Amino acid sequence: MAKRTHATPIRRRAARAGVLMTAVALAASACGGGGGQSAGQGGSNETFTYALTGLPTSLDPADYQGDPSRNIGFELGSSLFRWDTEGLPGQGCGTLANVGQVTGELAESYERAADGKSVTVKLREVKSAAGNPLTANDVKWTVDRLIALKVSTPGTLMQDVADYATDPIKVVDDRTFQIVLDAPSAMDVAILTWSQFRVLDSTEAKKNATADDPWAKKYLSTNTATFGPWTQTPAEFVAGDRLTLSPNPNYTGQRGDVRKLIFLAVPDASSRAQLVSTGNANYATALQYEQYAQLKGNAAVEVQTCASADRIPLVLNAKDPNLAKPQVRRAISLALDRKTIVDAVYRGFNKPSLYGISQAYGVDPGPEGTYAFNVDEAKSLLSQAGVGPLSITLHISPARPGSEAEQIAILVKTQLAAIGIDVGIQTVASATEINTIFKDASYQAMLYLEPPAVADPYYSVFLYNSSFSKLNTFGYKNPELDAIATELGKTQPGPERDEQHKRAAAQLVQNPGFIYLVDRDFVHAVRKGFTNYQHAPNGEMFVHTLKKA
Repeated sequence: MAKRTHATPIRRRAARAGVLMTAVALAASACGGGGGQSAGQGGSNETFTYALTGLPTSLDPADYQGDPSRNIGFELGSSLFRWDTEGLPGQGCGTLANVGQVTGELAESYERAADGKSVTVKLREVKSAAGNPLTANDVKWTVDRLIALKVSTPGTLMQDVADYATDPIKVVDDRTFQIVLDAPSAMDVAILTWSQFRVLDSTEAKKNATADDPWAKKYLSTNTATFGPWTQTPAEFVAGDRLTLSPNPNYTGQRGDVRKLIFLAVPDASSRAQLVSTGNANYATALQYEQYAQLKGNAAVEVQTCASADRIPLVLNAKDPNLAKPQVRRAISLALDRKTIVDAVYRGFNKPSLYGISQAYGVDPGPEGTYAFNVDEAKSLLSQAGVGPLSITLHISPARPGSEAEQIAILVKTQLAAIGIDVGIQTVASATEINTIFKDASYQAMLYLEPPAVADPYYSVFLYNSSFSKLNTFGYKNPELDAIATELGKTQPGPERDEQHKRAAAQLVQNPGFIYLVDRDFVHAVRKGFTNYQHAPNGEMFVHTLKKA
């Protein structure tokens, strides 16, 4: 038995070492190899190496494979609109851009109709890497493709969030089109910042379409075919392993000094951290918080902490007869000491959730919309609800919300024991399984992650807590919150919207749907040597804008 016990960790260390050596070799090769030269220090041939948890097996925006697809998709650009962060503190690091702070990328200008039910968009004169000019037909083909292929997130954004019409894109002329809506929406153009809406070069795609593959899925699985800052050849994409991007020679937008962007799949977090620490990668996603803390001590690494609307909630299944009771849900919320959870788990990063809506949106909802910690009141509410000692099972996964899930769960278990609720913890390893359990509502309680595709109070209220949302699988119904959400969705940023925001926050505290525990920051560990980071509210790097320091 002793022999087997010692063999397993040795094999694991060897596997991690193998991943790290492979990644280092690839990064060194990309940077010119010799003499210990670190990524990002290649003179006029600047290279930025980006280490991810994994790479997708397809580059097709219709084939979304989680965070790796998201990371690559945002870097490819080719979006009609982008977040205008230039005038914000820290270029958006300190303050999230709101839906009124969206500007054109491929769009030159836009104008809303007086009734708010259409938006006329004029396109810039730009070309794809293949040399084809951008036209309104490219936009229509891209959106029609997402609809025809029933792509989940874009479909939700168009149909449920922004009230787009069934056939939303109407071509006016080569450089002009209209977005047609069923009802006015504050989200009408903001949703188009999402990476899956990147405009595709339909001329090239159609050349590679067939009767069996009318939307050129095979071609677009290995070809980016966009109007953005980067391009690649199929040979430069190794599915699930690495991707190399070079500048689109026809791109006329803002560009910095990076001339090659390399994505590497490095599944092990400690290996990703070491690549950044040694200079063999410029940036790594999804490190553990202890690794971020360690990298703060590295003089060659900058650890950026930026505003984010991402949150970790405790989800209670309202289909359970006890957990459906508002008094019980509020009692559980009151029994949770959010500050203790954050202090114990996050090594100086992140914030305890203060409000029913993320504090990153910059609106203080007052006492009614602010979480309290009050064990005595929690016990009283349970008594009023006629609920005796409860036992619940809490599902957690290191895949979502992250590696900290077990620590949070243990603290939640301890804190709820103080009001007579016994929590059993059940760990689920894979992201697919935890998402399936959430989708099927086959749980009593769950730790989850809410990372809004579009960072906006309306989207955050609607996303899971509205009874109209497809993602509200846990049976929460609050007609008053639904009504407020509808108002938020129609109202542009300003005082009226702030008041709606406060009312929604109060509902989510007094009669909670998701019980929010942690407001997560975006934490970026990047090698020093570049400036001009554009901190959009989706948390991406936008490497093409970076300049040598």
